[in-house]
Amino acid sequence: MEKGKYQSPEVDLSGRKTEEELQRNHGVKTTSGDAVAEDNLNRPETQNLLYELELLRSELKMKSEELLILKARCLDLEKKNLYPEVESKANKHEEEFMKMDEEKFRRLIENSFDMFVLIDSHGIQHFVSDSCEKILGFRPDELINIPVIERMIHPDDREKIIETFQNAALIGYGRAQYRHRHKNGGWVYLEAYGTNQINNPGINSIVLNVRDITERKLAEEELKEREEIFRLFLENSPIYIFFKDENIRSLRLSRNYENLIGKSMNELIGKTMDELFPSDLAKSMVENDLDILKNGVKIEIEEEFNGHYYSTIKFPIQIEGKPTYLAGFTIDITERKHAEMALRDSEARLRELNATKDKFFSIIAHDLKNPFNSIVGFSDLLTRKIQERDYEGIAGYSRMIGNSSQRAMDLLTNLLKWACIQTGRIDFIPECIDMVELTSDVIKLLSILARQKSIAITTHFPPLVFVMADKEMISTVLRNLISNAVKFTNPGGEIVISAKPKQKEWVITIADNGVGIKKEAINKLFRIDQSYSTMGTQNEKGTGLGLLLCKEFIEKHNGRIWIESEEGQGSKFHFSVPKG
Repeated sequence: MEKGKYQSPEVDLSGRKTEEELQRNHGVKTTSGDAVAEDNLNRPETQNLLYELELLRSELKMKSEELLILKARCLDLEKKNLYPEVESKANKHEEEFMKMDEEKFRRLIENSFDMFVLIDSHGIQHFVSDSCEKILGFRPDELINIPVIERMIHPDDREKIIETFQNAALIGYGRAQYRHRHKNGGWVYLEAYGTNQINNPGINSIVLNVRDITERKLAEEELKEREEIFRLFLENSPIYIFFKDENIRSLRLSRNYENLIGKSMNELIGKTMDELFPSDLAKSMVENDLDILKNGVKIEIEEEFNGHYYSTIKFPIQIEGKPTYLAGFTIDITERKHAEMALRDSEARLRELNATKDKFFSIIAHDLKNPFNSIVGFSDLLTRKIQERDYEGIAGYSRMIGNSSQRAMDLLTNLLKWACIQTGRIDFIPECIDMVELTSDVIKLLSILARQKSIAITTHFPPLVFVMADKEMISTVLRNLISNAVKFTNPGGEIVISAKPKQKEWVITIADNGVGIKKEAINKLFRIDQSYSTMGTQNEKGTGLGLLLCKEFIEKHNGRIWIESEEGQGSKFHFSVPKG
């Protein structure tokens, strides 16, 4: 204590008592004279400033009490003729204290980034700090003594600011965010905290601590707009979009997942994959998801679900370098898959067509040329022999000419029918036909060839064998199979034709005891891209086209054709046709 200044023990409260009062009245905790706010106003800077103001007020109050006590003491001192001296010291003490506190308060307001306003219940501002010009563009004097609510506050925010004033007046505290006009004509977002803790004598006033939150509000609105854009994106996305947490639970999903899985969005969010998908698919998904989160890599996979094909790309979302979330999108590629399958089928068909073309030209170039060479050659020889009146052997030449002509005719017939099938111009007219009668007619046509090799052709048919088939097609099948059997059966051999009933079809078998077929060659007989042709037992030539034609015709009837054969042991050709 300075010499000459009197300090009463009863008023030594300026520090400790002030702090205790703040704790009691405002919930402010202090430690060693430093105030630490409990953030009742959610703004540390504002609370600190209010605390400073309250501390100043409390100190003024304590000093006033001290002065009253000092004046009371003067009654005792007056008797000792010391009153004038004490009164002078007390007045000087009070003036110095007030001057010091006013300077401290002025510096506090001048250095603040916030704006301080003293406003009455009518919305008239009586004090505005210098920060006003920095925040609003107005000088403080331009906003003094004007109805600020009507002139400066955005119409949509006026009710909020009035409510803030009322709360501050009634309960000592109010808070609002609102738009205030800037001097340039625009709007500035402000956040105001109002308190009635400092009273202006004669004026029912509120102290406002005002902060510029324009950047924050613009950032919030931008964030809100982005969230709305993202929400609309998820609502209307044609692809499937998903976000999962580290436990592989769904966080956000596009709206179309409701149709895909058949559940509402509320039923989808927060669920595991086992709760949303079949167990096998869910297990595969979880394995992939865990691998992505563990290794931080992107993967692309194809999945099948409910008869559809999907392509999915998954990738990690990293926070502070560690994969924390998983995101991805899924596209329905069913149409593309079907197109790929169709393309593969088309490629296979194209290869078959190319092989067909090659086979066709091979037949034209070789197999059709050879019989006509024989016909032309033997015809010239026959003509020369007749001119020379040498009739020996002309009967044999005539038979060779006839055989070659028949072979050429059969080949042309098969070519014509085969070409009609390939171009889709052959008519398929199924009818109920008697298989016994049809087989007998075909055998009569081929009897001359069989007799030339002394081959017996017999049939083992039940009395009634009726099939629903195209007569011309089945006749062609029988003719080709029986003529092949004659060709590859040794002279004196036997051919047996039989029929066996099944549930809805008849199975016809042409069996011979000829040379048979090598096992590795059997699969080549019905393929256009695998050429296979051998010489008959009397060097008869084949084209390989006959069996292809048989396969095409039998498949037209939704039937089957197959072979059982062993080299040197003969062959059995089977085909099925629907019952009539």
